[in-house]
Amino acid sequence: MTDLAHAQSSDMTVVSRVLIAAMFCGSVVSIIVLNRNMFHLDVDIFWGSTDLEQGLRSVYRLSCGYLGFHAIMFWMIRNPVAGQMTPLFRESNQLQKHSTTGVERLVPFSSWTLLAFSASMLFNGMASLLSLTGQALPAWIVLVGGALFGIAFSSAALTAIIVRYVILPDMVERKLDMDHMFLKHEQMMHNFSLIFLSIEMVFGWVQLPLAMVAFGFLYGSIYLIFAEYWAVKGGGYYVYEFIDTRPKSAPFLLLGLVLVCAVSFSIGVLALYLRSENVVIGTVFVVLFLIFSTRFIKPSEVDP
Repeated sequence: MTDLAHAQSSDMTVVSRVLIAAMFCGSVVSIIVLNRNMFHLDVDIFWGSTDLEQGLRSVYRLSCGYLGFHAIMFWMIRNPVAGQMTPLFRESNQLQKHSTTGVERLVPFSSWTLLAFSASMLFNGMASLLSLTGQALPAWIVLVGGALFGIAFSSAALTAIIVRYVILPDMVERKLDMDHMFLKHEQMMHNFSLIFLSIEMVFGWVQLPLAMVAFGFLYGSIYLIFAEYWAVKGGGYYVYEFIDTRPKSAPFLLLGLVLVCAVSFSIGVLALYLRSENVVIGTVFVVLFLIFSTRFIKPSEVDP
């Protein structure tokens, strides 16, 4: 790399890092200063108003939470078969095949999506169970439960959209092997997390105030900070080429990710609004969104 190219790369890195920091700080400030009424959640909707409703929510959420953490622990971390990826190595600036084992398999954002999904389901499942026992839940539990669901849904929607419309087409174009993208734990990260969260929306068990998009931005910015640290001080690679902070296009790609994050969260807000107006229309909207955002089979070279 020439001195001029190196200087330009350093400048773009600074701009990109400032942008990520601004996103993080802006999210934190928004959460602190926004009126708490903007985060208001109906306890009866989230936890249920009868023993049957609370029992169904508890069983469903705890089952999903267990499935998520089972996938993380046994299908990923403790899996003797190494995971496969083709990340961009920072030093060589080359895409290279890389095997991962143990906790390194949690580096991709899709793994963070599965973590958020599992945490949301387990936390809200435990809260539903406490509610079933007749205990009055403090306001902070309701807020955290709603925030975790918002983070999980926006992450799952973002992951599904990026995988289907960016990563898989790019792998087809580069003629890369993608069999590993459809293993059972990958399906959990890319597809089933979003499906299970969407089922809660169809049943009307959750709320997504628009202001809670701040939590989605916060989670995304934390991951980008981690990804940059991992590339510089950790494994030495970017899991996704489009989060490299050095190219001239990096700030625009990061802004694009923020926009996609907002759109993915807004889809959930719109789905719940439509459901509140008409259950059939809301359900059809969610089903269509799932059809056009998830993918269970490998795309071919002739796919759009």
